[in-house]
Amino acid sequence: MEFNQLESFISVVKHNSFSLAAKELYTTQPTVSNNIKNLEKELNTTLLDRTSKTITLTDSG
Repeated sequence: MEFNQLESFISVVKHNSFSLAAKELYTTQPTVSNNIKNLEKELNTTLLDRTSKTITLTDSG
């Protein structure tokens, strides 16, 4: 687990947006997505439910 993965996760939850999280972290949206994907893989669980319009925390998140 890396700090940037946790930072990305917290920012996405805070803003409810991958693109706003990327802006806050001065990075790209794909980088934020990959950080969260890798975090979920390391933890072997889904942290966020994503649809085209919404992002919600799972019970694990």
